[in-house]
Amino acid sequence: MHKNVLAKSVRLALISGAAAAAFASPAVFAADEDGAKVERIEVTGSRIKRSDLEGASPITTITTEDMKMEGNFTVADALRNSNLNSFGSFSERSGSSAQSQATIDLRGAGSSRTLVLIDGKRFPGSPTLGGASANLNAIPMAAVERIDILTDGASSTYGSDAIAGVVNIIMKKNYQGIEFNVGGGSRDQDGGLTSKEFSVVAGYQMDKGNITFSFDHQDRKGISDADRPYTAASMTDFNGDGEIQAYEETKGWSIYGATVAAPDFSGAQASLLCDDLESEYGSNVFQTVKADNDWSPGSTYCMYAFANVSYNKASTERNTVYVDANYEIAEDIEWFSRVMVTQGNSTGRYAPPAAAWNGMSADNPNNPYGEETTGYFRWVGIGTRDGNVDDYNQDYLTGLRGTISAFNDAEWEVYYHHNIADNKSIGEYYLSYAGLAYNQANDIDLGSEAGVNNMKATTLTQGRATFDQYSAGIGFDAFELPGGAVAHYVGMEYFDQQFSEVYDAQSEAGLIGGSAGNSAGGDRQVWAMFYEAVLPLTDDIELNLAARYDDYSDFGDNVAPKASVRWQALENVVVRASYSEAFRAPSLDQLYAATTFSADDGTDYPFCQSAIPAISDLDCSEKQYDTYISANKELGPETSEYINLGVAWDIVDDIGIKVDYYNLNIDDVISRRSITNVMRGIAKGDLATSDTFYVERAPNGADGSLGRALEVGTGYGNGDKLEITGIDVALNAKFETAIGDIGFNWNNSFVLDYIEEVEGGS
Repeated sequence: MHKNVLAKSVRLALISGAAAAAFASPAVFAADEDGAKVERIEVTGSRIKRSDLEGASPITTITTEDMKMEGNFTVADALRNSNLNSFGSFSERSGSSAQSQATIDLRGAGSSRTLVLIDGKRFPGSPTLGGASANLNAIPMAAVERIDILTDGASSTYGSDAIAGVVNIIMKKNYQGIEFNVGGGSRDQDGGLTSKEFSVVAGYQMDKGNITFSFDHQDRKGISDADRPYTAASMTDFNGDGEIQAYEETKGWSIYGATVAAPDFSGAQASLLCDDLESEYGSNVFQTVKADNDWSPGSTYCMYAFANVSYNKASTERNTVYVDANYEIAEDIEWFSRVMVTQGNSTGRYAPPAAAWNGMSADNPNNPYGEETTGYFRWVGIGTRDGNVDDYNQDYLTGLRGTISAFNDAEWEVYYHHNIADNKSIGEYYLSYAGLAYNQANDIDLGSEAGVNNMKATTLTQGRATFDQYSAGIGFDAFELPGGAVAHYVGMEYFDQQFSEVYDAQSEAGLIGGSAGNSAGGDRQVWAMFYEAVLPLTDDIELNLAARYDDYSDFGDNVAPKASVRWQALENVVVRASYSEAFRAPSLDQLYAATTFSADDGTDYPFCQSAIPAISDLDCSEKQYDTYISANKELGPETSEYINLGVAWDIVDDIGIKVDYYNLNIDDVISRRSITNVMRGIAKGDLATSDTFYVERAPNGADGSLGRALEVGTGYGNGDKLEITGIDVALNAKFETAIGDIGFNWNNSFVLDYIEEVEGGS
């Protein structure tokens, strides 16, 4: 295999962000009357407390006020609206076991490369997402004080997964009083109340401690594809020839309606009963469509409009209890603890099961060929596939922290963190191949009540992840430089992560039609040591150094270093630069999952251009193919380099601007090769056929043209590269007027280059 450089490039992409993203991370100053003493606080990206308003690494903060102004319903909504989520992220999509989940994807580098923290401590990945990405919907909106977004490599501080940056969700603590919030909302294109929320936050202050409590309830209805013109099924005669061609001129329609392939797969025809189906269900459900360019000249499909039935967004209902407590148990020793329990439910909908009808008999009334063959059918009699997902997340953290007066007031902390995520997904109205075979063997009418009941299947997926972490660290000042004392932080941690996602036995055996996925599981233990130092070289120049050593039980060890510098060039101008190296371990499902069925979208360029030699890439249509995905136990870690150069200028009081240039370069990218890449790579000879990578095709045509792809195998590897370059610009201003203060926050991300070098071609 070889690399096809610049397989994909996006240049000068302008991404406009939400105006609510604030200009700088907030800092708290506590000075005495002569201004000699300034309180140091902990900031995202470092374990060393400091007093600088603008640090050596860029941090954007979204406050509670910002989120209220934007009308954000969840933590995921707030992050989704950020300009730093430039390329979008996973949200509550209908119809899969992950439909209740939401993630954050900084820089478009992938959610598994963005680390999520709660109060500076790692929030574990969801079992439904392979243990690699955190589910933001498990975090209660009512208890959030602010969100810090660090757009810089942070593996040296927090470990693997922080390649593209860190999202640190700061929760409310030391709260005093009680606050209620009741809200509702509606969508312009939907009638009635579509979202409801209720929350209460309360806190009680004692002489030596505080307890903060929050309850948060959220309920949001789903969105049907048919309710939006841009997601509803449609047919458009683009070339004006009076005919509709499958996939080229259809959207939201599928060959899986009532289509029958020729016994030698040289062509396909609509079922002989397609007109009856169209008459019974309507032409907006079933319709005969030409497939001259998609399969072969003279072919037709009986297509089904799945987008007129499916949901685009799943409904969600969530209840969260959050408690934070601290208490001074002795002089200079404080106990702290956090409990967060989230229960969620989500409902989504796919169209009725789409599945191949293998071994269709010669005398079947649908079969126009008079020979045993294969059909591509939508089993509408079974009903729509409804997915019901229940999530239950428990997060417990407790520890001690304090100071050692005899050691120059060194600050120490130890804690234990335990997280359990239990996710259950029940899918109704799937096709049982065993039931279909039983009907055929016993001559039971497939459309009869008994026949339909025999073919109905219910799927079950149970995901569970446990996370146990032990951490200890100490921060202290030692040694003097011209700019002051050198601050150090030394720490170590150990965590054990176990993950499993178990499918029901019939799904594992491949006996369920219209279902995708398979069981996965694994465990991992990580031991780490980390060190940071802040060196004030002069009164105006500060050098930050950090390094972390990680030892993984399942693939080896790694050292991740980082260096950054902050220069107070003028009283109102800060110049900064940073360089970091990072790594990311493969997720457990990428290493250990069983071979998984999916229906991936792809484009079969070799078939398309062989059947119609004069056709261009743009005229080859994308469609779904039966896909089998294999894990790879030999995967290694990704490695990366991140460079950031920036300046922050307070032009006048209450008006400032920040500009940061960044370059993120990731080598040995862990990726699943697209089926488009597999089909093209094998046809060109760039990719060797194997148990993992293969294409099963129909026989070649009589004219020697390549047969169309019927099934594609793909999997994971370390062969690709990814480079992202851009500029972040932020402007903030505040003006005092007679009617009050007026604030303005504006953020933009200019993506200059987004380059993927894909092994084996695009």
